[in-house]
Amino acid sequence: MAKKFIVAAVLFGIVIGSLGTYYSNYLLDSIGLENLDFPSNQKEESSPEPIDPLPKTLLTNEIQYTLLEVKQTDFGIRGEKPLEGGIFLITKLQIENFGKQEIVVYGKNWSLRDENNRIYTPKTFDVTNEDNENIFSIRIPPGFKIETNIGFEIPVNLDSNRELYVSDKGGVSQPIFLATI
Repeated sequence: MAKKFIVAAVLFGIVIGSLGTYYSNYLLDSIGLENLDFPSNQKEESSPEPIDPLPKTLLTNEIQYTLLEVKQTDFGIRGEKPLEGGIFLITKLQIENFGKQEIVVYGKNWSLRDENNRIYTPKTFDVTNEDNENIFSIRIPPGFKIETNIGFEIPVNLDSNRELYVSDKGGVSQPIFLATI
């Protein structure tokens, strides 16, 4: 009986410790305390980190989305030209399926919102179907991860306060915030 009590107490302690660590990190991130500058005896000679460094990760019940890189370019992923006054904002993403069934990620799952609440949908992808049509639909079996690029056509002067969203479950859920880019 004493052994069972000790094992139960140890397991309880591990669970409480893990939850405490998770929620303390979550709370620190959510209120912005992760970037506080604490005094140090060491001098740092590297350049300052960006305010919102990458990668940024979102974990849902079955899928982990990681934003790896963001760049602006005059051409889409497949060489497309933007409309006059526009550029492409290319996002490099890693998507991992932790679930028990295959998932399908669609282009309609993604959106970019600016500070005026204008919504931009993907215009360029690095995925094609059998007919070489420029589409975005990726099947990811359980336990696998893929990397892909998604491009948004945006006005040239839209250079800050852009929010990237993803809709989980084939685009039927409400958009979930991934990162400010």
